[in-house]
Amino acid sequence: MKRCQTCGYPIEGEAREIVPDSASGARATMHRHPTAEDCAAAKRKRLAARS
Repeated sequence: MKRCQTCGYPIEGEAREIVPDSASGARATMHRHPTAEDCAAAKRKRLAARS
């Protein structure tokens, strides 16, 4: 499962991949939600699950 680099929550569905510039390949590919609204929705969903 992929986790969003911005909010830290799991990504369900499509993820935006960010490949860092590294000649040696030492840096891992980062994943983010496609939009800021998707990050906010993931946060709300996790907070609601805690209640």
